[in-house]
Amino acid sequence: MLIERDRELGEIDRAAAGEGALQLFEGPAGIGKTALLEEAGARAGRIGMRVVTARGGELETGFPYGVVRQLLEPALRSAEGPLCERWLAGAARLAAPAVLGLEPGSPVVADPSFAVVHGLYWLVCNIAAEPPLALLVDDVHWSDAPSLRFLIYLARRLEGLPVALLASIRTGEDGAAPGFVGELVSSPGARLVVPAALSDAAVAAMLATVFGCSPEDGFARACRELMGGNPFLVRELAAVLLADGIEPTAEQTPRLRSTSPRAIARATLGRLGRLSGHAVEVAQAVAVLGADATLPRAGGLAGLTERQTLAALDALIAADVVPASGRLEFAHPIVRTAIYEDLAPGERSATHRRIAELLAAEGAELDPIAGHLLLSHPTGSPETIATLRGAAVHAMELGAPDSAATYLTRALEEGCERGPRATLLLELARAEKLARQSAAIEHFEEVRRIAEDPVTRATAAIELAEVLLFSGDWQEPIALLDSAVTDARERDPELALRADAMRTTAIGYDPQLVGDFERRLLALREPAANGGAAARSLSLMLAGIGAHRGERADRVCSHAERGWDGGRYLSDDNVVMLPQGIVGLTVCDELDRAAQIVDAVRDSARVRGSVLEFVVASTNGAWIETRRGSLAAAEAELRSGCERALEFGVLLAIPTALWYGLEVLLERPDTADLATLAETIELGPMAEVFSGAFVYGARALLRFRRGERAAAIEDLRRMGAICRALSFVNPNAIAWRSLLALMLAPDEREEALGLVSSELADARQIGQPRGIGVALRALGTLEQGDSGRSYLEQAVTVLASSPARLEHARALVELGAHLRRIGHRADARGPLRVGLDLAARCGAIRLAERARTELIATGARPRRVHTSGRDALTPSELRVAQMAAEGRTSREIAQALFVTTRTIDVHLQHAYSKLNINSRKQLSGALARDVP
Repeated sequence: MLIERDRELGEIDRAAAGEGALQLFEGPAGIGKTALLEEAGARAGRIGMRVVTARGGELETGFPYGVVRQLLEPALRSAEGPLCERWLAGAARLAAPAVLGLEPGSPVVADPSFAVVHGLYWLVCNIAAEPPLALLVDDVHWSDAPSLRFLIYLARRLEGLPVALLASIRTGEDGAAPGFVGELVSSPGARLVVPAALSDAAVAAMLATVFGCSPEDGFARACRELMGGNPFLVRELAAVLLADGIEPTAEQTPRLRSTSPRAIARATLGRLGRLSGHAVEVAQAVAVLGADATLPRAGGLAGLTERQTLAALDALIAADVVPASGRLEFAHPIVRTAIYEDLAPGERSATHRRIAELLAAEGAELDPIAGHLLLSHPTGSPETIATLRGAAVHAMELGAPDSAATYLTRALEEGCERGPRATLLLELARAEKLARQSAAIEHFEEVRRIAEDPVTRATAAIELAEVLLFSGDWQEPIALLDSAVTDARERDPELALRADAMRTTAIGYDPQLVGDFERRLLALREPAANGGAAARSLSLMLAGIGAHRGERADRVCSHAERGWDGGRYLSDDNVVMLPQGIVGLTVCDELDRAAQIVDAVRDSARVRGSVLEFVVASTNGAWIETRRGSLAAAEAELRSGCERALEFGVLLAIPTALWYGLEVLLERPDTADLATLAETIELGPMAEVFSGAFVYGARALLRFRRGERAAAIEDLRRMGAICRALSFVNPNAIAWRSLLALMLAPDEREEALGLVSSELADARQIGQPRGIGVALRALGTLEQGDSGRSYLEQAVTVLASSPARLEHARALVELGAHLRRIGHRADARGPLRVGLDLAARCGAIRLAERARTELIATGARPRRVHTSGRDALTPSELRVAQMAAEGRTSREIAQALFVTTRTIDVHLQHAYSKLNINSRKQLSGALARDVP
C-alpha cells in the first residue's frame, strides 16, 4: 500500500519523464523505499521505457559486477543476434565479459579500473537508444564495489541520456563500500528523496486492512508513535497483535507500550515458530542461501523431503513471509535479517560452508561458491584458499580488482605457511594496486619482509616502486629497485633488467643521484639492444634522457624506434616508459613520426579502454601540436589530457602537461583555468626532481606575464639548477637560459648575455634549427642597434626552414619591433605583417595582438585579420567538428575522446552556429572558408 506518498510519486514521475534522471530514495528499513521503486518501475513501463532491476545483498557483495549482471544480463541474453551486436558495438564490447562472462576472444582489459565501467556506460547508451531505459537498484548500498564504480561513472554522465537511474539506500547500514555510496549521492543532478513517516490517519488505514475494521484513534496513534510511522513495522505489529488476539481499541493501548521495533523482529520469528511443519527450517535455509536459494537446496540444507519442503513453502506464503509467486526471497529484508541473525554465528558459518560444498558439487560458478566462503569462519582449509584464489583470478580477468582483493583478503585469513602466504599477499597487493587501494603499499612491504624466494621479493619491490613513483615519491623507489636488481639478477635476468630500467630512469631525472646514472649509462646500452620487454623500456629511457642531454639526433631516434618496436611496446601492457621515446622524437623535431606513435596510442586507448594511454596520447599530442605551431589543436589535446588525468587520479601527468602546453597558456587568453593548475599543484617530493622543473618553468612564465618578475626569476633559477645538475643542455628541449635572460633587469645584462651565449653555443653544437633560432632571437632582443638586428635576422632565416612556426612568428615580430625602435619604420612593416599573419594562423592570440600594435606604431593601417573559419571555434569545438567532417558519428567521437555523446552534440551545435551552417555535410566546406 502506497499511502501518503503523493510527493514521492511526483518525484518518480519527474524522473521517468525527463532525460538523465538520478533519483535516490533514502531512509530506514521498512519506510517504503522498495515499494516506491516497484511503483517507479511500473510507471516507467507504462510510458514505454525498458525497465531493468537489481537488488544489492550483503551476502553477494563479493560477486564482481553482481548488481550490473542483474541489471543487464537478462536483456542481453534475450536480445536477438543483430540487436545484441548493436548493443555491444564500439566501446560497449569492453563490458561483455563483466555482463556475460568470459569467452574465448574476450578483449584484453588494459586498465581494469576504468575499461569495464567505460564499456558498461556505452552498453547502457546503446540499450537506451531503443527505447529509453530505467535502471532500478534496491539497497544500492549493498552493491558490490565494481558495480558501484560503474553506477557512479554513469551518474556523472547522465545529462542528455535517455536513462533514469533510481536507487534506494538504507540508513543505518554502511554497506560494502560506504565511500562509493557517498560519491553516488553527491553526483551532479542527484535528487535525494527521504520518504516521510506515516501520519495517524495513514496508520489507521493500514491497521484497518489487517483487522478488518477501523481502529480507535488512541490505538492508531500509539501504533504510529511506537513504530515511528514506519509502514513495514506497523504492518508487522498489526500481524503480531492479530495473532495474539488483541483488538484495535483504546482499552488495549497500554498493552502496546512494551512493544518496540526490535521486539517486532523477534515477534516475527515467534510468528514463524507457530507455523505448521518445517517452515522455520526452510526460512533459515533461504536466509543463508540468499540469491542461491532454490527449493532443492533449501530442502537439502534443512534435511527435508520434497513434500515437506513444499508444505513449508506454502506455510511461509500464507504467513506473507515470502511472496505469493513462490520465489524464494523474503517479502522484506527486515525479515531475512531477523531470521539470519537469529542463527548462532557458528551455525551460520557452518551452513555457508555446506552451501559452498553443495554448489561446488553441482558445478556452479566460482563466484557464488566464493561468496559463501567469504561469510564462513576460517578453518585453515587449503581447499578454501584454492577456491578463493581461483575466484580472484576470475575477478581480475573480468576487470574487477576490488572483488579480487576481497577474495584474497579472506583467503589469507584461512592461514598458511610462509611461502604460500607471500604468494597470496603479492596477488592481493597487485589487485589492490589496480583498484587504487592504499593497502597495496603495506602488503607489498609485507611480501618483501616474509618472502624467501628472491624473485617474489623482487617482483614486490618493482610493483611497490611503481606505486610510489606515481605518487611522486622518488627516494624510496630507488632503494627498492636496487634490491630488486640484486634479488632477480641470477634467477630472472629479464626481471632484473626491468628493475634496472626503472631505477636508471628515476636516477636520470634526480639531481641528487644523477652521478650514479652516469656510471651506469654505458653498461645499459648493450642490454637495451637485445630485445624483449625490459630492453624496450631501456631503449625508450635512453631516447628521452639522451634528447635532453643533446645526443645526436640519429642515435636518439634509433633508441626511440627500438623501444617502440613497431608497436610491440604497447603489447607489453605498459605505457609508462613510452613518453620517453615520444619526447626523444619530438625534441629532435621528428614531429610527424612522434604524431604517428601518439595516434597509435590513442587508437589503443579507444580499443582497450585505457585512460592512462589516453592521457599519454593527449599530453604528448599537445606538445607536438605546440611545436608545430597549432595552438588551437594543442589546447584541445591539453584540456582532454588534464581533465581525464584529474578525474582518474593520474596526477603525475599534470606537471608534464603544464610544461608541454605552456605556449597555449601564454598565448591564449581563455586558458586561465588550466594556468591555475600551475599555481595550485602540490609538488611534494617532486619539488627537487625533473617533474618539479616543469612546474617551476610554467609558473615562472605565467608569473612574469602578470608582472611578478622577482618570483618568476626565482622559479626559473630553480628550474635551471635542476637542468644543470642533470646535464640537460639541449635548448631544443628546454630553453630556460634564454627565458631567464629576458627576465633579468638591465643591470644584470652581463649575466643575461652569458646565459644566452652558452645556450646558443650548445644549440649550434647540437645542430637543431629551433634551438639555434630561439637563442638568436633572445640575443637579438638583448642587443641594441645593428647588432641586435643582425641576430634577429639570423633567427628569422634559421627558423624559416624549421617546423617551428610559432618561434618563426616570434622572431619576425621581434625583428619588426626592433626595426621600429631604431627608426626603420618602413622596413619594420614587412616582418610585422608576415609575423601577424603567421601568429594568427598559429592561434597565438597574444602574439598577434602585439604584432598588430607594433604595425600601428609604424604608421601602418593593418587590415582586419582574416582567419580560416575553423578559428572561429573553440579548440574543443574545432576538434569535434574536424572529426565529424571526417564522417565519424557523435558516438564514435565521444568514445574516442572519453566523453559523453551529449558533450559532442553541444560542441557541434556551437560549431554550426559559429560557422553559419546547419548540417554535418556542410562542415568540410565551412572549415575551409575564411572569415573576418
